Amino acid sequence: MVLIILRINLFDIVNSSEYSFILVSEHLSQRNQLQSQIRCTARRLPETPARCFSCRARRLQLHREKPLTGKVDRFGGVTVSHFAPDTCEEAFSALLKESVTQWKEQGRVAVWLHLPIALSRLAAVAATHGFTFHHARQDQAVLCLWIGEGESRLPGFATHQVGVAGAVLDETNGKVLVVQDKNKTKNAWKFPGGLSDLGENIGATAAREVYEETGVRAEFRSLLSIRQQHNHPGAFGMSDMYLICRLSPLTHSINFCRHECLRCEWMEVAELCRTAETTPITSRMARLLLYGLHHGFQHIDLTMEELPAVYSGMFYQLFHRQLPESLRCS
Repeated sequence: MVLIILRINLFDIVNSSEYSFILVSEHLSQRNQLQSQIRCTARRLPETPARCFSCRARRLQLHREKPLTGKVDRFGGVTVSHFAPDTCEEAFSALLKESVTQWKEQGRVAVWLHLPIALSRLAAVAATHGFTFHHARQDQAVLCLWIGEGESRLPGFATHQVGVAGAVLDETNGKVLVVQDKNKTKNAWKFPGGLSDLGENIGATAAREVYEETGVRAEFRSLLSIRQQHNHPGAFGMSDMYLICRLSPLTHSINFCRHECLRCEWMEVAELCRTAETTPITSRMARLLLYGLHHGFQHIDLTMEELPAVYSGMFYQLFHRQLPESLRCS
C-alpha cells in the first residue's frame, strides 16, 4: 500500500516559486514520477486564483473610492470615458450600481459608457445593470442606459450610409465617363462611385472615387440626385443614401482600376440614354445630363454653398437650386 501525503499551499503556488510538498512513499522508485506529475498539475492550474486575489484586493481599494465620474451633457446625460486598466468585474459592478443610483438622485436621464476594447469584459457586467450596446467603432464600444422617467428618449445610432457617384461630363463633346463593375452579375454601365469616408464632403467623395476607379481627375460642379433605399444588402441593416454628382474633367486619359472595374470608357450621353446595358438610375441621370446640355444646367443642378452653423466656429454645406442674387441674404 502506498501512502502519499500531499500538502499544497495555494497562496504559495500563486505568489511564490517555492512549493512546499511532503511526499512519503514506500516505493522510493516512484518518487521522480510523482514529482513530475505534481509539477505538471501545478503548471495546469488555472489563472483564476491569482485573478481572484487581485480582484479582491482591487475591490477593497475601489470600496474606498468615490463612485464613477463622468461628464454631464446639455441633455442631462452622463458620459463615462475613463476606467482603470486593471478594473475588476466585481468591483466595477459595485461601483456602477452605486454611481447609477447617485445619478438618478441627481436627476440625470442617461448614462453613456465608452469602453475601450481592452476592457470589453466590463460590457457583460454593465449588461446586468440594464446597459445595452449603442454602437461600436474601431477600438471602442459605447453602451447606454436610460435612467430618466418614462420610455427611453435616447437617439439611435446612424440610420444611413452614404454612397456618392460622379458623373464626369465633358461639355465640349457631350461624353460622360462610365464604368462596368467587375464583380456584378450584370455588366451594366454606371458612374464610378463608392462610400463616403467619415468627415468627407460629398464633392470630395465623388472626385476621389472617380480618380480611384478610372484614373481621371475631375472637379465637383453640382449635386444631381439623391436615392434612398431601405434594407440595402450591403449596409449592415442600415438604409442607403446614394448621391450622384456632376463633375467636370480635369484630365481625360483613362487608367482604370482592374480590381474593381471590368471596363471604362467615355460614352456619348445620347448613347447612354439609348443603351439597355445600364441601370435605371444611370439611365435617368443620362437623360438629366442630356437635358442640361440642351437647355442649361441651371435647370438640373443643385449647387453647393457653405454657410455658418449655429454651433460656434462650424460650417456646413447646403445644396439647393440656384437663387437670383437679389433673393440671397447677405
